[in-house]
Amino acid sequence: MLTLLSLSPSVSSSIKIYLAELVSPFQSGANFLFRQLGSVSAGVGRLIATAQKDTRLEQRVDSLTREVARLKEAERENTILRTLLDLREKIPSGGVAARVVGRDIHHWNQSILLNKGGVDGIKKDDPVVSAGGLVGRIREVSPHLSRVLLITDPASGVGAVLQSSRLTGIVKGDLRGGCVISYLPRRVTISPGEKVVTSGLGRVYPPGLLIGTIDRVYRKKFGLYQSADLIPAAAFDRLEQVMVINPDKGVK
Repeated sequence: MLTLLSLSPSVSSSIKIYLAELVSPFQSGANFLFRQLGSVSAGVGRLIATAQKDTRLEQRVDSLTREVARLKEAERENTILRTLLDLREKIPSGGVAARVVGRDIHHWNQSILLNKGGVDGIKKDDPVVSAGGLVGRIREVSPHLSRVLLITDPASGVGAVLQSSRLTGIVKGDLRGGCVISYLPRRVTISPGEKVVTSGLGRVYPPGLLIGTIDRVYRKKFGLYQSADLIPAAAFDRLEQVMVINPDKGVK
């Protein structure tokens, strides 16, 4: 095309036409090539833009998923705290809310570690409860930590009373990680499902705290007493928040 433009006006127009016809296929090919390159470039640009948009959407979805999980966890914790606060209102001396920060739960040792201690007013043998029921008692205290002996520990002992029949007995932990209530008078029939609460005897646990539910009853043909497996009310494998109470004044 540059050659055609540079020709003198005196050159015959037929020569110009032949020359134009000669170079036109190259010109068409070049135009097609540039159009294709332009289409490819535009397509690549759209792919990059789409990929960037998808990445932003994925990041947004991840952020919203984390926020939903955080809100669910906060709601769950608030529910537990509200339950503990309702329980504290029934305790004249109040209580100290604490978080579980350590576990030592084996068949031979059942205890948990709390993030509150002596500076918070916690003392040895103070009872510990959860939103579900009785957890245990304080066994060791440091200024900022305390260890709880769970009622599922074989070394633990809780004076108990069956809520309906009013039979009294002793709840202790067993080697299976559960609880057994013993020294129940043999002459009375005990039914599975009956609730068991603290009796208040022994000056450690105030009366009326829920311990658990009768599961399987063991009644021998001879002897003065019978015993039963107890399903604890507290979920020991999921404990997160508990309350340490002062047993001196009891529960209303």
